[in-house]
Amino acid sequence: MNPGSLFVDRHFKFNDGAEAQKILIVLGNYNGVTLVVKTTSNGRLFLNDFGCQVTHRFPNFYLPKSCCCLEKPTWVVLNEFYEFKHRELLQRHFDCDIWHIGTLPPILLMELMNCSVQAEDISFSQIEMIKSSLKEIESEP
Repeated sequence: MNPGSLFVDRHFKFNDGAEAQKILIVLGNYNGVTLVVKTTSNGRLFLNDFGCQVTHRFPNFYLPKSCCCLEKPTWVVLNEFYEFKHRELLQRHFDCDIWHIGTLPPILLMELMNCSVQAEDISFSQIEMIKSSLKEIESEP
């Protein structure tokens, strides 16, 4: 899956072991690994200000209703980043556990990626993965 791809994961496993259906966004790919972030439409912890809110108590990137392919106002959660092996995602796609629902417009994706690399809870290797993918997007015609 390419950066900016949005997909539904029917059995997303949180870091605490809980499981739920979530919409995920791909931020980068490198060396057989895909970096994703989860989203939520439950805004009770967040502000309704468009875009990057990385300094908020709960760092996020706000996508208002209809700014892209999402039907509801959505917050991209930026205090947890998840890495998946490409093969795992492909197999889960064939098993109908995940499916593609859309793609962020390039300008919005670049804003999200630039916001994400500022997050406190991102690792150096994840920042490099995003920056590498961002360079590829910026060089596209």
